[in-house]
Amino acid sequence: MPFMDLIKNAIFEEVPQAAQQPGKPAASPAAPVRSSDPAPATYVPMGTRDNQFYVRLAKQTDLSAVPELAKIEAFAAPLATVITDKSLRYKAALATAQSQGGLTKDAILKGFDSLLTVLNSSATTFNKQTDDVSRTEVDAKIAQIGDINESIQQKQKEIADLQQQVKSMQSQTEVSRAKLQEAKNNFAAALERRRAEIQQQRQEFQTILG
Repeated sequence: MPFMDLIKNAIFEEVPQAAQQPGKPAASPAAPVRSSDPAPATYVPMGTRDNQFYVRLAKQTDLSAVPELAKIEAFAAPLATVITDKSLRYKAALATAQSQGGLTKDAILKGFDSLLTVLNSSATTFNKQTDDVSRTEVDAKIAQIGDINESIQQKQKEIADLQQQVKSMQSQTEVSRAKLQEAKNNFAAALERRRAEIQQQRQEFQTILG
């Protein structure tokens, strides 16, 4: 699998849920479950055995990919059951490979150097691809977060303005209610006053007219 696919898998793979701890009773189905905010995503490091990057690097730098290293391994493999000491086994394999195939110590060491060159090239490729993913996935999301925060601030300002309008309208409402009540009181007083005047005049005319 190419590094880019491994990088994207590492970013987008779902985080495994923690297993339920033993000994704790399961929640009763009948008990109401109160919803809560979703927990933030957390990063769970992979163990070395599950590290797909290592698998990829190991495949790219396998000894069989270099003819000189593949040759020394081919000569050493049949001696594994005969010579258990690794140092002695490979010295014997080299002696046989030199006599039969012209293999030298320098050629073997250069073979390992070529594997290190491949490894360094893979590191360069990986770093470039992670930078590309960072621009498209990480930096882009950071920019989106900035836009969302700016939108939140704008909405908060709008809310604050609306709250201020509500307070102003509430004050105006209280003033209007007080003035309306004053008008009602004045009308009631005028009504009673005028009623008393008319009743008094009626009595006067009743007396005058006999």
